[in-house]
Amino acid sequence: MKDLYGEEIHRHEFVSQTLHSIVTRYGFQKIQTPVVEYTNLYTRSLGADSDIVNKEMYTFQDKSGDSVSLRPEGTAGVIRALRDGNLVSTLPRKVFYIGNMYRYERPQRGRFREFQQFGVEYVGCTSPSVDVEVLMMADRCLRALGMRERTELHINTLGDAESRLRYKQALGDYFSSRLRLLSSDSQLRFERGNILRILDSKNHQDQDVISSAPSFDQYLSRFASERFEAVQSGLQELGVDFVHNSRLVRGLDYYCDTVFEFVEKDQSSTVKMALFAGGCYESLMVSVGGSKLLCIGWAAGIDRLCLLSNLIPSSTTSLFIISLPSASRNLQPKAFEIAEKLREQGLIVHLSHGNDQLKKQLKTADRLKCDYTVFLGDQEFKAAQVRVKNMQSGEQQTIAWSQLDQIYSQLIRPAK
Repeated sequence: MKDLYGEEIHRHEFVSQTLHSIVTRYGFQKIQTPVVEYTNLYTRSLGADSDIVNKEMYTFQDKSGDSVSLRPEGTAGVIRALRDGNLVSTLPRKVFYIGNMYRYERPQRGRFREFQQFGVEYVGCTSPSVDVEVLMMADRCLRALGMRERTELHINTLGDAESRLRYKQALGDYFSSRLRLLSSDSQLRFERGNILRILDSKNHQDQDVISSAPSFDQYLSRFASERFEAVQSGLQELGVDFVHNSRLVRGLDYYCDTVFEFVEKDQSSTVKMALFAGGCYESLMVSVGGSKLLCIGWAAGIDRLCLLSNLIPSSTTSLFIISLPSASRNLQPKAFEIAEKLREQGLIVHLSHGNDQLKKQLKTADRLKCDYTVFLGDQEFKAAQVRVKNMQSGEQQTIAWSQLDQIYSQLIRPAK
């Protein structure tokens, strides 16, 4: 858990607003769900034997004795909300969300117990062209953040139910004769029947066994294979670069068909972070009492994007109004009036209060990282003007009170 303040929260807002701006252009509408949900929502949707449910959820009893949990991810709550609100009677439905998620896991690079997540869900998507559009949207988001060249899109297919059944049987036969070579976590996954999850293991002990495991491709049904081919062709036609990673399965049990991750390319990092990740799912609506429905979505960790983004968001111009000491009049009312006129132009304005010496007020303006200082003293008052100083260049200019509503266009914008 961490506090956010100043430049850090400004960066968070810049990233989330950038994503918000892009996905709304694709017709996605915002949805908001509670931070706390009944625990059985996650045991049904994520799987009672999943690592998230067993190891990572913050779960407790409320005063009524009901088991509730802080949300560990956003998709399950969104699907529940759409079903409860009867919002799936007309399809497709395109929504996005942003909010804090909670998982009790070991804090490490890019992983936090409280993290902010931005996600999209395209509900009711049978065509592979929907997969292409959703992936292209993620590609555009990363480009807007200046991060696409630093990532690599990995895609795979988990096929339909028939394909997964055949593949799980083949994997079961393969891993059963190599159990002693697997980590204790992967052995437990095998015992619980979560065989696909073994492929998602990041434990070094498992990698040699996983690298020689059967490939999903040879167990795909004709329908699943043709659907995945259509997705790949669509991405190629749009110029979206990708790598077919046949070992990619994602960490949650509800995925099917197309799955994907935008992974950082950094060669110096031993564990590559996934910045955007998601895929198709069709059984999640059933887990909340609805009918089977094919959907696709992705989620991105705002904290991770802030950690890796090189973009420095442009901040709103800020000014500090200094009322110079005057023996003949109270300048504060005029300073307030000037401040309000400048704020009406969208500028950030700090006011000097009290009778601090000029040197101290300038230090305050510098500490606040103000772009300009606005001086108001007896001389300026008599001339019905203010003196404006660029804190970076030191250049000064006088502006008449009658032209304060043009200060942004006349002075500040040309200097930027």
